[in-house]
Amino acid sequence: MPRASDGAPFPDGSTLDGFADVLGVLGMSRRLRILRLFLEVDDTLCGCEIADVLELEDYQVSRDLAALRRAGLVTTQERIGTWVHYGRVDQPDPTLERLLAVVAGLPLERPVRDRLGLRLEFRERAGCVLGVGDPEVIAALETATSLPVLD
Repeated sequence: MPRASDGAPFPDGSTLDGFADVLGVLGMSRRLRILRLFLEVDDTLCGCEIADVLELEDYQVSRDLAALRRAGLVTTQERIGTWVHYGRVDQPDPTLERLLAVVAGLPLERPVRDRLGLRLEFRERAGCVLGVGDPEVIAALETATSLPVLD
């Protein structure tokens, strides 16, 4: 019987090499933070929302979401105009499910949690029309968290 280190499947069908690839994707703290946001909400998240909440540039979030999607950690849920909404994987394999449980146990800073809640309230009012750098979003997020959002 081949060893798992030779790429033989685990009981759930994944391979050590595939799992190492997933861990490599999560080797960036920014991607861990993005994945942690998905585990905080029951809904989809748009790249613009993630960028506002984590104070990142659009292109960074876009690249990180693509890497997380290729790794099977998030899925594309829907496209609304120029906005793409991503969501959690519905039924991850058992190995991935255990990894997601570890990520879900990571702390989410209070200001980030507050900004996430507020940013999702904007969606309810206006959809994803308020994007990164929108003055109304920035002012509301700064007021709610007493922290400067974008420098």
